[in-house]
Amino acid sequence: MTGGGSGGACAVCKHQRRKCEPNCELAAYFPAHRMNDFRALHLVFGVANLTKLIKANATEAARRRAAETLTWEARWRERDPSEGCYREVSCLRRDNAVLRAENTALRRQLAEQQQLLLWSRAAAAPSANSNMAGGCYNGNAGGNGLVVAVRPPPHAPAAPAAQTMLAYRGVSVCPATANGRKSAPDAPPSP
Repeated sequence: MTGGGSGGACAVCKHQRRKCEPNCELAAYFPAHRMNDFRALHLVFGVANLTKLIKANATEAARRRAAETLTWEARWRERDPSEGCYREVSCLRRDNAVLRAENTALRRQLAEQQQLLLWSRAAAAPSANSNMAGGCYNGNAGGNGLVVAVRPPPHAPAAPAAQTMLAYRGVSVCPATANGRKSAPDAPPSP
């Protein structure tokens, strides 16, 4: 990693009022233009803990992702000091559970429709062993004389219409106005 270089000190070194060395560990994640992000991180985690959390990751990509995630969490804590990102995470989990249930119901409904289509095609196609046009009775053709009934399975209850419409329109089930949920803070700029 490189330090502040010719552009000056990184956000961490500026905050600590020290010269940014070429081997500064946090310069790659918090350049000078991300001073506000670092201030939020400093309030929540502190410099020592922030350094430990980032260095705990083995790869550069994992360290960069950790810095982005910690910044997101600190920004949420800045906007909502009592709950931080908990409200957003719980709302996303609720959305996920509702959409998974809807997906399961739609898959079940699709499977039933495909089964109905197969049954209707089988009932409409004449059988080689039958003397009836529908192919349902096989008694005179050497069969056992049973009548085969083509009956669709009972329909599973579909997802509630409100949930279905919300998901199809791409609207979150947990809207921004519900439960005092705030909009997400701006994501940190990608390097």
